[in-house]
Amino acid sequence: MGILTDGIDVVVRDEIRGVLTELLAVRKVLLNPSSPYVAVEKGLTIPDGKTAIVFEWSQVNRLFELIGPLQEAATDSMQKSVIGRAENETMEIIPHSRICFFEARGNVTVCITPYGEYKVKEKLYELETTLPEDRFIRVSRSYIVNIENVSQIVPWFGRRLVLRFVNTKKEVEVSKNYSTSFKNFLGL
Repeated sequence: MGILTDGIDVVVRDEIRGVLTELLAVRKVLLNPSSPYVAVEKGLTIPDGKTAIVFEWSQVNRLFELIGPLQEAATDSMQKSVIGRAENETMEIIPHSRICFFEARGNVTVCITPYGEYKVKEKLYELETTLPEDRFIRVSRSYIVNIENVSQIVPWFGRRLVLRFVNTKKEVEVSKNYSTSFKNFLGL
């Protein structure tokens, strides 16, 4: 995962551990002993194999100045992606830029990319409220598409449209109930 998405480990004196834990929690930074990143109080040993930020307790605010932007970057990267489950049951982080469309299949929502299909836990109506409105649009009861990965818009029968996507043979039909809002979205 990205910087600080898994939290951070700390190596500090026992008498300040509780205070530091609370200060990090207020800043929504998780404590995670298995994180590859560690904040180490000056004078203590840096654990092998970890990337360390060494700080002095008297200047703990400098630590927060350093990890604040890293935490924001981690949060931003998570907001620009979706977590999906592949066929082999592994969890993957799928950047918005790779997503062609989401499809509702009964009680399951599937994320379609040129590289495969992934089950996501969110329902379409939930995705609709969290995805960027300038790229993702609902085109039927069963589909939300990423307009950035549409390669062709083909006029179809009865005011409907068919969308073809970059690097995949998949197609999605824009239903006639959604075609007017889709055309407005495109500025047509």
